[in-house]
Amino acid sequence: MAKDGKEVNHECVYRGEHNEKARQPVEKVPTAPPEPVARLVALSVLAGHRGSYRPSGHFNLRRQERNFDVFDIEYAIRNGKCIESGKYSEDNKNHEFVYSCNIDGVDFEAVFALSAIHDLIEAPLMVLMSGIWKTKSGKRLKRY
Repeated sequence: MAKDGKEVNHECVYRGEHNEKARQPVEKVPTAPPEPVARLVALSVLAGHRGSYRPSGHFNLRRQERNFDVFDIEYAIRNGKCIESGKYSEDNKNHEFVYSCNIDGVDFEAVFALSAIHDLIEAPLMVLMSGIWKTKSGKRLKRY
C-alpha cells in the first residue's frame, strides 16, 4: 500500500528456467555432520542433555548375544577413534558412524546413527545400531 492508502500493483517477471529441475535441491544426499560434531551430539544425547536415543532391533539382539551395553557404546564414542564417518543410509535417512576403542584389554567397535531429518542441535535422534568385540566369537570374553 502506498502512503495515501491506495493499493499499488508491482509487476515482477521471472527470467530463470521454467522446468522442475530449477526447484530441486542441489545435493541429493544430506551432508553428514563432521566427526567432532557427531561425537559431541552423541555424547550429549547419551548424557540426557538433548534429544533422544533408541536402540534398533538389531542392537537389542546383538547386545544380548555379544554381552555389551549402552555404557560400552558411550565409552567407545568418548575415548575411541572414529573409523567410519557419516555413511548415509537412504532407507533410514540417517548417517552412520563407527567408533573403535579398547575396553578391558579387548578391542570394541560401536555403531550408531544420527537421523538426517532431526535437528542435530535442538532435538537430535540417535539410533544405536550395533556393537562388536574384536574377538574370534565377537563376544566379550569376561567382564571385570
